[in-house]
Amino acid sequence: MKRSDWTWGLTAGLALGLLGLALRGAGVAYPLEGLFAQITYALGTPAVFNLLHGLFGYGELAKNLAFAGTALAWLLAHPLLWWAARRSLPLGLGLAFAAYAASAYALPGGWLAAGLYALIFAGLVRVLRRRPRAPAPAPDPARRESLRTLALLAAGLALWGQVRAQARAAWDKIAGLWPEQIGQSRLYVVSKNPAFLDPDLRGKPYALEVTGLVGQPLTLDLEALKALPSADLVHTMTCISNPVGGDLIGCVKWRGVPLKALLDKAGVKPEARFIVWEAADRYTESIALTELPAEALLAYAAENPQGGKFEDLEPRHGYPTRVLLPGRYGMKQPKWLTRITLTDKETTGYWAQRGWSRSAVIRTMSRIDTPKRNARLKAGEETFVAGIAYAGGRALERVEVSLDGGKTWQKAELRPPRAKYAWQQWALPWKPEKGDHTLQVRAVEVGERVQDPTAREPLPDGATGYHTVRVRAG
Repeated sequence: MKRSDWTWGLTAGLALGLLGLALRGAGVAYPLEGLFAQITYALGTPAVFNLLHGLFGYGELAKNLAFAGTALAWLLAHPLLWWAARRSLPLGLGLAFAAYAASAYALPGGWLAAGLYALIFAGLVRVLRRRPRAPAPAPDPARRESLRTLALLAAGLALWGQVRAQARAAWDKIAGLWPEQIGQSRLYVVSKNPAFLDPDLRGKPYALEVTGLVGQPLTLDLEALKALPSADLVHTMTCISNPVGGDLIGCVKWRGVPLKALLDKAGVKPEARFIVWEAADRYTESIALTELPAEALLAYAAENPQGGKFEDLEPRHGYPTRVLLPGRYGMKQPKWLTRITLTDKETTGYWAQRGWSRSAVIRTMSRIDTPKRNARLKAGEETFVAGIAYAGGRALERVEVSLDGGKTWQKAELRPPRAKYAWQQWALPWKPEKGDHTLQVRAVEVGERVQDPTAREPLPDGATGYHTVRVRAG
């Protein structure tokens, strides 16, 4: 391969990648998105995800690095395609179509998109290979600029972070304690997609279908859904990937259509046994009708606790609608909902196909919000050990705190829950003595069912173990 193959191949790959974003907005399948989905799905076993979380944490970094790696593979493939096309344009066209089709075949319209991308690539080859070669072996600025752009793309994706609103005080005297309720601006965001590829359905036609084993199939736009009788639900959303002590959890007040009312309107047939959700990003999940919580909600708004007003869901939280299933991890509650199908056969969900939990029932958890890990405290000065606890809707009897690494336990003050599916705040006043201290917390359900102390990774069934924080007083 010649240097010019690298230069123009990388340039073509970058141009097609950027053009693809614009075409995606017009409804054309994006092969780079399809390639990323295939790679993450293939690697999406609990063992691999636990390893990646251990290396990169539980935020967006691992996913963004994965997309950066996918983008790099995309770019590096194009010099090879360019080399083939320079030798034989029909050969290059065929290989390009095969590469794009292999990336996009699972997307709606993927085969047509592959043909379009291959034709655009062939057009770039015909136009750009006619350019005269540089007479001197000076460093190629186009190649250098392409590599610089790639580096900026990878760095930008890796540093993509979540913007969180400042917490309002709850139990004002306890600094650092999360409030009883947060808004969607502070709620964690998890998706199988890079953030910039998540569906943004604002200003676009929207219709929710209720189909399958129903007497009256429904097609409802957002206004029609909002016209139906609504209900509010204080609901603690938590991700199955949340580690012990993690922040992939939040208690939000939602508004929407009770799912039971919607199903009654459609008339579920007696032979129906399962409900299947389908989302705009092709995510699927299901649950048996017999396991459907009575409070299940098709949410279209969330309350802003600062003003008390309900606001449309943010795109990153599922606008225009998302499913809420109290007592289950977030993987069972798709965002950007487009279809509800009633069936007589079980459908294995997107991540369950890779070995994740099929039921995704929330495990009892507790977390220390304050003091933080490795905090320096003043000996003899009163402070608080405080945090939140949640058992997926099962009632908590008490929360206990250990100040000596689990040797002894003290009962903390447990604030009554705002609602059945709300997390609860807890606090223990403490005057630390000089020295090092190991703090732990555990929740106890009604009936003396103590939180599982066994340290387990989040996947496949949710993390267990006691949150532990080490501090020093002096």
